[in-house]
Amino acid sequence: MDLDTAIVPLHRHPLGFLEAFCSLGARQASLLQGTGLSPALFEMQRAYISYRQFQRLLYNGIRLLPQPGLGLAVGMRFDWSFWGPVGFAVYCSPSLKHAGEAFRRYMVTAQPYFAFHAARPNTYLDADERVVEPIDYTTGSDEDPELRNFIREWRLAVTLRIWDLCGNKSVTDPSIHVRLATPAPADTGPFEGLPCDNLTFDSDESSISAHTDYVFRRFRPLRKRTFEQILSVCERELARTPAGVTFSDRVRWHIRAYFRPALDLNGIAGQLQMTPRSLSRRLAREGHSFRRLLYEVRLEIACHHLRQSRLAVEDVAQLTGFSCASSLRRAVKGWTGVTIGQMRAASKRIEEVS
Repeated sequence: MDLDTAIVPLHRHPLGFLEAFCSLGARQASLLQGTGLSPALFEMQRAYISYRQFQRLLYNGIRLLPQPGLGLAVGMRFDWSFWGPVGFAVYCSPSLKHAGEAFRRYMVTAQPYFAFHAARPNTYLDADERVVEPIDYTTGSDEDPELRNFIREWRLAVTLRIWDLCGNKSVTDPSIHVRLATPAPADTGPFEGLPCDNLTFDSDESSISAHTDYVFRRFRPLRKRTFEQILSVCERELARTPAGVTFSDRVRWHIRAYFRPALDLNGIAGQLQMTPRSLSRRLAREGHSFRRLLYEVRLEIACHHLRQSRLAVEDVAQLTGFSCASSLRRAVKGWTGVTIGQMRAASKRIEEVS
């Protein structure tokens, strides 16, 4: 991670944190101290800052507002406009699944260093018909416990707001459950205002979960065209981002976002608003093929479910488009060099140690 290259869009997350800190009582001049930023930059049509400058802004906010649950408070105040166009997907996405995919795919336009999260599987379907999203991923600031805790609290609050706004509350079970792998703090008050139905500390993992119907079942049908227009704007913006996102990256993200066993080249080409032939040619120029990317994503998703979920191997095979459990076992062994049993045993040992 290059901390000194100016690739973080100032008018996205940095100003979002600045506004939230100010709403909690911090003075703007104090927040900007030592960052190299000035109000004159706010008026520029397009400005970028380094991650080091961004970190200094966060450090200033933490220092000026020493209160329990600061990250939660900032996350609950953080306006969706500071995510750019994708932020408005919370008001018109057809389902929580659609909203989550949109944020993961386009969050690089707001915070380039989050891009690697979009390149990895995250949520998974568990055996009790609940969709689980682990939230204890790295922050880019793991060497600093104070900043790491702040960012993780912020992400918890923001993610819960997305789940609350975009989930289908008309289903039989609309409850949102949160599990945190941290001890209960002395003051749990800041957690009581979070939009979830129950929250458990001292768990074996940090995650958010809800029933599959709440996540996948579509609603708000009259807003579909608006959602599609927002995604078109996001695609154009992603193509212009200075963060070094390749065309292969974009195709991979779309495969993951729209993945289903029958997914094909025509479907992804349509999502990218181009012909299948053009898509194949652009991938070839970068040394990739659609067939290979699809196979890699299929195996990544399969391995992620095998490590994280309690689904039977047969269920994972069906979910990811393998003809049978034996076919999946052979593919996993060839891909990872270990058997499914060894993979699951290793994952369990990691959980026990952590």
